[in-house]
Amino acid sequence: MNKPRVYVFDLDGVLYRGEEAVDGAADTLARLRAQESTPLLYFLTNNSTQPRRVYAEKLTRLNMPCTEAEIVTSASASAAYLVAEHGAEGKTALAVGGPGISEELSRVGVLVKRPEELPAEPSGIDFVVVGLDRNFNYHSLFCAQQAILRGAMFVATNRDGQYPIENGRVSPGAGTMVAALQACTDITPIVVGKPEPLGLETILRMANATPEEAVMIGDRLDTDILCGNRVGVPSVLVLTGVTTRARAESAEGDLRPGRIIEDLRDL
Repeated sequence: MNKPRVYVFDLDGVLYRGEEAVDGAADTLARLRAQESTPLLYFLTNNSTQPRRVYAEKLTRLNMPCTEAEIVTSASASAAYLVAEHGAEGKTALAVGGPGISEELSRVGVLVKRPEELPAEPSGIDFVVVGLDRNFNYHSLFCAQQAILRGAMFVATNRDGQYPIENGRVSPGAGTMVAALQACTDITPIVVGKPEPLGLETILRMANATPEEAVMIGDRLDTDILCGNRVGVPSVLVLTGVTTRARAESAEGDLRPGRIIEDLRDL
């Protein structure tokens, strides 16, 4: 693997778990930023719960200072996708998820509705955008189901079934809400987050870089590594998240990482 000009880091399980920084993460980012030929650092997360500014504030609080412009979330990528590909500006979206979805959609001119603001059978919904929703309930499910059955486009920010939190634990991810909605509509969503390439390709355009000049660092085979391999970006799996070494070493095809490291200090 050549020395990268662009480093793309996943967040959950790579730089932090919940509110705890991963050992060595802050030192590694500081070392990279201090290099004479300073590489570009970007952060690509499937977590759609918060807007980009909140992730920038969190990383900075954990001694990994960065700017909002260096972050792409599955929510911001979904908003960009809907405007670019489906003319969503001025149209209405039902947001099932955290404030990240609502804010990112609003920033690009989409009118956002929340399930709690609507009757069980809403009308006039053009898109249903689903991410991790810690307040998900039957009304949210029924409201989103009815909107989709009436013709709204079903968009999933990501399909992650779980994500890492403190003390080596995992919690349910956005994929659980997406699966519930798919089960009750029989409709397969458009998925924007990793392993789909949109977010990573966006970063390459921002950095004016080729895939060979970048590296994708993540903790999941089926999202981070698969995304990097699909785009042609060299991939590194770090064992501080949800994937074990045994599983990583037995991975095949596009799920196989280019390199496996114990933590970011091995970069």
